[in-house]
Amino acid sequence: MVRLEPMSEEEFQATLGKAIPRHAAARVRRGFWNEEESLEASRTDYAQMLPQGLETPHRHFCNLVDEESGARIGEAWYVLQSKGGKTQLWIDWIWVEPEFRRRGYATQVFGRLEEEARARGAGRVGLHVVSENEGALALYDKLGYAVTDLLMAKVVAPPT
Repeated sequence: MVRLEPMSEEEFQATLGKAIPRHAAARVRRGFWNEEESLEASRTDYAQMLPQGLETPHRHFCNLVDEESGARIGEAWYVLQSKGGKTQLWIDWIWVEPEFRRRGYATQVFGRLEEEARARGAGRVGLHVVSENEGALALYDKLGYAVTDLLMAKVVAPPT
């Protein structure tokens, strides 16, 4: 079984230090940014999303911990959002370290977050997934998640 434990400031800074280049690389790979400017663009995105860092209101940053061994197996970031009379738990990030993948941890994390959503009065859990992440898409489908929006793009000029 997996449990979610709040991150310390040091843990948050360490995970943010990994998240920024991962986000930059993904945006370059998908054609949104050029490599030279991607790290700065990613830092800007995170600064806007998390203006108070670990203390940003309504944001939760958790370590994923295997209850039996006590090993830290990953992390989760989520936010509770209320808008238009509805509350939603939005998953910003779930990361299971590669050596712990395919053992059911992610399924357990989603179960915990769905319990948290219900306990906090949220009527739904939402997330964003890139279309190339076939493993995540299969997991989300298995867990009952459905497409609610679909973004599309067409490249009209060669990358510069």
